[in-house]
Amino acid sequence: MVGAFAFIGCMTTIEYEEIAQRMRPRLVKLGGTFFRNDEQAADAVQEALLRLWLLRERVNDEDYAEALLIRMTKNVCVSEWRRRQKHGMMSIEESSRILSDEGLPMADDDNQRLLQAAIRTLSPQEQQLFRMRQEMGMDIPQIAAVTGLLPRSVSHVVSVARSKIVEQLKRKGIL
Repeated sequence: MVGAFAFIGCMTTIEYEEIAQRMRPRLVKLGGTFFRNDEQAADAVQEALLRLWLLRERVNDEDYAEALLIRMTKNVCVSEWRRRQKHGMMSIEESSRILSDEGLPMADDDNQRLLQAAIRTLSPQEQQLFRMRQEMGMDIPQIAAVTGLLPRSVSHVVSVARSKIVEQLKRKGIL
């Protein structure tokens, strides 16, 4: 039945398990490009699969679920990479390889802290939608599908959140 899902309103446990089983090798390979360590890659994949499990009631399309898993795995890897950078847990060689291979921007720690502080001042809904758009790389229709909001509403909230953040960063002299 793989590939012939008939999602009606949400992903069933069986559908989730089939997608997870089919996607796991691809996701571990993706995680391996970040860490070159199977254990760390498997941890990132497990985290992404957990996130999909938590969203399963809002996911009703197999292709979307697979794309979401890939995006979430990348995001988990990036977050772990940033955490390691912040705590000095990654060698310079490993850091350089990831930056060059994945094209990830290296953020100035002070600016990153100020940005995160600005995001924390947003309302919970603004934070959620802004992070889904900016950090998870989801597009407006994907966010609308996951949250149940109208695309127009999602776009408006993200735009307002972005404006608030830009204004705060201007006041702090960052922009």
